[in-house]
Amino acid sequence: MQAAKTAKTQARADTLLPVLRLLVTRIPQFVLNKTWLFTMTSPWLLLEKDVFTPLNERLLEIVHIWKTGKKRKGSVLCVVVANYRPIQLFLVKVKADRGEQYKITNRWLLKYLKLVDGKTVNQETLDFELQFDKVYKWTAGSCEEKNAFIRCLWKLNHRYLSGTISFVNVPSCTMEGKQGPQENAKASAEAEIQEEHCVYQEMTPKETADMLKLMEEYEPIVNNAAAFAEQLSSDLQVLDETNLRAIISSERQVMLLMNSIDEALVEVAKVEETLQIHDKLLGSLKQQMDHIQQENFLLHRIESNQEKLMGEILFLTSNLDLNEEHCQVLRQGDLSSPRKVKACIEAVEALSSCMNVQIQPGYRKLQAVAEQLIMFETLKQNFENSFISHITSIFEQQGNTQVPPVMQQTNKLISPTHESYHDELLPYVPLMTWLKNTNPMLFSDLPKVYARSLCRLYEREIKNFFEMARVLLLGRPKDSK
Repeated sequence: MQAAKTAKTQARADTLLPVLRLLVTRIPQFVLNKTWLFTMTSPWLLLEKDVFTPLNERLLEIVHIWKTGKKRKGSVLCVVVANYRPIQLFLVKVKADRGEQYKITNRWLLKYLKLVDGKTVNQETLDFELQFDKVYKWTAGSCEEKNAFIRCLWKLNHRYLSGTISFVNVPSCTMEGKQGPQENAKASAEAEIQEEHCVYQEMTPKETADMLKLMEEYEPIVNNAAAFAEQLSSDLQVLDETNLRAIISSERQVMLLMNSIDEALVEVAKVEETLQIHDKLLGSLKQQMDHIQQENFLLHRIESNQEKLMGEILFLTSNLDLNEEHCQVLRQGDLSSPRKVKACIEAVEALSSCMNVQIQPGYRKLQAVAEQLIMFETLKQNFENSFISHITSIFEQQGNTQVPPVMQQTNKLISPTHESYHDELLPYVPLMTWLKNTNPMLFSDLPKVYARSLCRLYEREIKNFFEMARVLLLGRPKDSK
């Protein structure tokens, strides 16, 4: 029994041992590779972060260089691409100062590069040349960096520059990304070394004893786990049988539930159909209400417009309406008696009030309003002519009247007065005022006519006055002096 147990443990150990040895062999190499990768990519990360990311550019390849034949200095030649359209490719020379800060010293557009010279084809060399308008001779830090740099230029040339750059003295394996004979040999040697490390090695007696001790220590736990798994499997089988029986027993209830669900779906369909009918009715009702509301709005607008129109019509009819009696008086222009003069004054005042009404310019285009205004203007002109003729005839009569005798009282001469003439003109003062306001030009001519007519009367009176004075002076005795 003990021998069987030992054999079983030995078989498990034989199975796990290659895995453990592989991990022990691989872990140091993996750690070394990660450390080397971090060391090699540190300049790349610094250049990317400090120099090109702020310029919105992305780094594609780098090579550490110095001028051929000169003292070695820390410069880096970089291939970068701008992160905007159209794509711009640049060669940038960066130099590190004492504070480990990188600074751009030169920048060229890659499309201006004419020639890449790798110097040799069969032998590895660190020297290479780049020809722009000027030839630059540099030495790379390593062949790997040089080859990777030239390979990057070759790919960019064929992808973006249509092969405008010439490559000379460059091995085809370098441009195509293949390894040369020496690199292949080196890779083969490294692979053989790794295979030697991976070859199975037999455990020592001490390792075997430790492994057996470890397996014996955890054997009860493994056995208990197997028993627990078997118990879980049996319990799960029992639960499955119970669930199956419950499902079979509840099939009738499930059928009843499904029938109830079908009936509910039918009722839901009926409710949805009813809701659709009601929705259509409500939509039609909404349209009718909108139509009624629009009609009410239009009716209200019509009523409002009618009220405004009626108000304007009443305003025009009340202010532009001249009594027919006044119209007849103005047409006749009879000023022969004081009663008729008073009637003419009233008619003129009514006409002035009608003509002085302020109306909108648009109303003057209405035919009725235009006819009424024309009638007012005609009546005004007719009465003006009648009044001018009448008052002018009065002026002429006063100017042609006989000169009254000069009155003599106690050896004094008294000139005749003109109060009767003035009294005769006083009833016409309102008409003269009206004429002055309505037609100032005609009014300005009346004083001239009045002065010209009465001038003759005054001349005769003055002449008669001086004649009587001369007679009195000649007929007075000398003692009376």
